[in-house]
Parts: sequence; C-alpha cells; structure tokens
Amino acid sequence: MFLNKKYTKASLTLALPVMLTQVGQVSVNLFDNIIVGKLLGADALASVSLGNAIFFSVFVFALGFSFAIPPLVSEAKSQGDHEKINSVFRHGFVINLGIGILLMGLLFALMPMLYHMDQPAKIIPDTVSFLSIMIVSIVPFMVFQTYREVSEGLSYTIGVTKATILANIINVILNYVFIKGMFGISPMGVQGSALATLIARVFMMIFLYFVMLKEEKTKRYIKEFSLKIALFSKKMFRTMLKLGLPTALQMLFEVTAFAAAAFICGLISATDIAAHQIALSMASFTFNLCIGFSVASTVMIGGKLGERKFDEIKKIGINNFKLAFLFMLCSGTFFIVARDVLPTFFTKKEDVEVIALASKLLIIAALFQLSDGIQVTALGSMRGLQDVKIPSIITFIAYWVITIPLGYYLCVVREMGAWGMWIALGLGLTISAVLLVRRFLNHRFA
Repeated sequence: MFLNKKYTKASLTLALPVMLTQVGQVSVNLFDNIIVGKLLGADALASVSLGNAIFFSVFVFALGFSFAIPPLVSEAKSQGDHEKINSVFRHGFVINLGIGILLMGLLFALMPMLYHMDQPAKIIPDTVSFLSIMIVSIVPFMVFQTYREVSEGLSYTIGVTKATILANIINVILNYVFIKGMFGISPMGVQGSALATLIARVFMMIFLYFVMLKEEKTKRYIKEFSLKIALFSKKMFRTMLKLGLPTALQMLFEVTAFAAAAFICGLISATDIAAHQIALSMASFTFNLCIGFSVASTVMIGGKLGERKFDEIKKIGINNFKLAFLFMLCSGTFFIVARDVLPTFFTKKEDVEVIALASKLLIIAALFQLSDGIQVTALGSMRGLQDVKIPSIITFIAYWVITIPLGYYLCVVREMGAWGMWIALGLGLTISAVLLVRRFLNHRFA
C-alpha cells in the first residue's frame, strides 16, 4: 500500500492541529499583506515585504533554538522521565527568552543600514516604521514558542491551535482598525499592521499559559516550573544548544535565502519585489501547513528513539514523506489553476504589472511545492533523531552556495528579474530535499 494506515492515523492526529496552528500563524502575515496591499497599495506592500524579510531573517534564528525542545520532551515522555521534561522546559525558556532579547537589540542596531542597501527609496520610511514595532514582538513570541514546543512534545497540540486562531482573529480586526483609523483612532498606515501583530502575539503568550495550566497533559509542568538557579545545569544548556544552534542555523540559511531574494528583486524594481512577496506569501502558506508533518515526524520519531524501536523510525519517516508529497501535489495544482486570480487578493486592480508577474511566479512556486514539503518533513525526521549538524550544512550549500549566486546571475546579470530569482529558489529547494532524504534513509543506529 502507498500509505501505512497506522502511521498515517498517528501522523494526522498530531499534524492536523499543528497545521491549523500554522494556518493561524502564517495567516498573520498573509492577511497583513492582503490588507496592506488592498488598503495602501503596491508600494506599502513592498515596504512591508522588505520589513518582514529583515525581521524574519533574524527571528527564525531565535525560533530555531526552540526546536530543540520537542525531541527531548518526546523522548523523556516515552521514558516516563518527568523531571527531565521540567528541566528541558526551564532551560528552554531561559535560552529562548535570552536569544529573543539579544536579537531584538541586534535588529534595532541594524535598522539604519536600510538607507544604504540600494532598495527603492520611496519604501524605506514605511519599512523602518513597520520594523520599529515588529521587533518588539520577538520577546512575547519566544515565550509563547517555549510553551508551544513543550506542549507539542507532550502530544498536546489543540491548545496551541486555539491560541493561534484567536490571535489571528484579533490581528485581522486590529489591522483594519489601526490602518484605516476607526473608533477615534488616527490612521496609522503600515505601523498599524505591525502594532496589530504585536498585540496578537502578546495575547497568544498569555492565552496558551492558562490553557496549559488547565490541561491534564501539561498542567503539572506549568505548576512545577521554576527558575531557581540551583535547578539549572551546564550539561542541559549544552545539550539544548547542541541541538538548537544547528537547527537555528538551518532555518537562518533557508529564510535568509528568501530574504536575500527579496533584496535581489528589489535591485530590479518595486514591481518585482511586490510580485515576489505575493508569490512567496502563497508558497509560505502551504509550506507552513506542511510543517504539521514535520512536527509529527519529530514527535513520533523522538518517541520511538526513546523506546529504542529503531525498526519503526524509517517507516514513520517514509510514510510522512508520502503524506507531504500528496499534500503539496494538491497545493501545487491549485496554484497553477488559480494563478491568475490569487494575486488579485494582494493588491489593487490598477497594479496590472505586479499581478501579471506574480501570476508567472506562481507557476514556479507550484513546481517546487513537492520539494519544499519533502525537505521540511525530512528536517523534522532528522530532528527527531537529534541529527541536526549535517542537515544545517546541507541547507547552507543548497541556499547560499547554489541558490543566491544563481538567483543574482539570472535576476540581475541576465535581466530576468523575479522570474530568474524564482528559478534559482526552486532548484535550491530540490537539491535540499534530495540530500536530506538521502541522509535520513542512510541513517545507521548504534
């Protein structure tokens, strides 16, 4: 049979709530782009695109450290080691909060460089004002992310889903209120979009804390949570950093490649960068849904690793690769069929050139959906095995040794614009997928 029923059911039980969560999280940026593009136009969309490219280039590095939590929690849970789960929780909280604060300071320090990066001058003021507020949201989100990863490592995902969906509703409503200026509030433009995101992320953090405090699977760890110095150990910090740093670098390499792609498109025109953002918004949406299969792989494989059931690990990974393939096949087909309609949701009808170019980019996005889904699922599988160093090297080679130089050559030197950049992105994702799957299939257990 193409799919294993037992593993498919277990994967979907874990993946579907995570996918709903990812819908909520990615919808924050998706709706931000739609609302900004519709209410303020293509230039405002380009400024938000540039701001998000910079923000997420740094933000995902912080996010990567939190991904050390689920495999350790899942392994400890399968062994009934509650004290280890408590230890992972407190050490992860300190690491995530500390990294978040450091990177927030770094982003504020880097903002003046925007005026010297050869981007369209008309979008820079809005980019700076947008970033000034977005940066602050790193801290509450990293606290939320700590709660989330502990919860998902314990196989409790619905609480995170509730927090994210409610926060997304708040974000959409506040976007309209702040951007347009309603209920006595002055119109805030792109700053309003950033402020709505900040408030939504603070809500997520607070809401998930209280949900976990009531849930049977998680409440003991919330109640026993403590930051007493005597409870910390250098060994646990080293273990988590050993897992978290390569994962953070892997995510950094991938996301900064897409951020660099935005900058390269910006070297051509505001039209290219706006079209790039529209296509990227759609591709990111389906990618973030596919993270559900990646998380399911991490938790399921981490549990089997703790139980020492090595014979089931590859079966789970391969089955999840197939699930990701089928999901992305449907997503890519939808992109091709609806390529002329989807861009119209992101900008005004008058922006004909942006819509036409974005429609072409969606064809390439559709083709590399398969590679994107498989590579993120492979990364989750390797994370469950606590194998993170080599995957981070693979992503560096795929994106920064191959994708970015080729993208610059096609986009700028050969004057192909965003179309050339996206050809390079598709090639990089395919190379990453092939090498990561090969790494997983060739894994040997001691």
